[in-house]
Amino acid sequence: MISQIIPSAEALPVNWWWFQVLLIVTFLLHIILMNFILGGSLLSLWDAFRKRTFKQDSMTIPTLIALTINLGVPPLLFLQVIYGNFFYTSSIIMASLWILIIPILILAYYGAYIYVFKNKKTPVFAKTTLTITAVFLLFIAFMLVNNNTLMLRPERWEMYFANQSGWQLNFGEPTLWPRFLHFLTGAIAVAGLGKAIYYHFKKKIPDKDKNAEKTRGLKIFGFATMIQVVIGIWFWLSLPENIWKMFMGGDLFATIWLMLGIAIALFLIYSSTQGKFKTTTFLLVFLLLNMIINREMVRYAYLKDAGDPANLNVSPEYGSLAMFLVVFLIGLGALYYMIKLIIKPKQT
Repeated sequence: MISQIIPSAEALPVNWWWFQVLLIVTFLLHIILMNFILGGSLLSLWDAFRKRTFKQDSMTIPTLIALTINLGVPPLLFLQVIYGNFFYTSSIIMASLWILIIPILILAYYGAYIYVFKNKKTPVFAKTTLTITAVFLLFIAFMLVNNNTLMLRPERWEMYFANQSGWQLNFGEPTLWPRFLHFLTGAIAVAGLGKAIYYHFKKKIPDKDKNAEKTRGLKIFGFATMIQVVIGIWFWLSLPENIWKMFMGGDLFATIWLMLGIAIALFLIYSSTQGKFKTTTFLLVFLLLNMIINREMVRYAYLKDAGDPANLNVSPEYGSLAMFLVVFLIGLGALYYMIKLIIKPKQT
């Protein structure tokens, strides 16, 4: 019965591993910025109510939202190429909520600008808009987690036949809440380190303030990572038994890769609480890459029986892939230039 409700997959222009690698690379770039904006909005909201917000800090919020949106397109497209028949179906089941992400995101973007430009003149109004922006970003994150869990559970798609309104959520999924909270604490951790990185490179800020913000950002990262490790254990144990056992000796690579991630996380907790800025920043990229690959292995384990991407038909067409790679590299160059402009002190 389940196989009858799974749509047929489309043929690929190249081997699926090309898209899998590109999905991992582009999602790594996207998740860094996504964590900066989601966690950063929550930290900025906390600072705003404590009346300790720096203008230089808050000015980056609208820019980060724009960069996050643009870098979110490639991994979403690659996900749809590999698992489109699963992702499109789950999107249809929650269609009304899924399409609602677009106007909510626009309002969040607009709210970020209001906060930046009205913070000094009307602080109460600015804090209100920042609160709304943070809530909207949390809503978007929760919808993304719902869709990404629902696509893994074709056996739950029958809920659509009982209610075709498009307002269905995957509340019956055991991994929903631990996955969302794991993502949320991770966003706060990365945003804390992001603040430390921002003030490390920002010019024309007194060294005393710069060092204080760097230390604070590292501590936020360390303590949030501690909480994330605990939630991560909950998330891991909420997975189906055959999948979590895969990381406990069932699959040698998966087991080694998970143990490596845990070791990096524990060392990052130590290095961040000890104020080791460069070590923490350097290792964070490897931890994020480790978690993303673990995530992909979990998704593959869920769907390999229902639709193994290795079995997808290939209709060779290399021109489109080459064109994308060229445009992607140009885009990365433009992104690097934009970040330099953000960090570079403005001249009078």
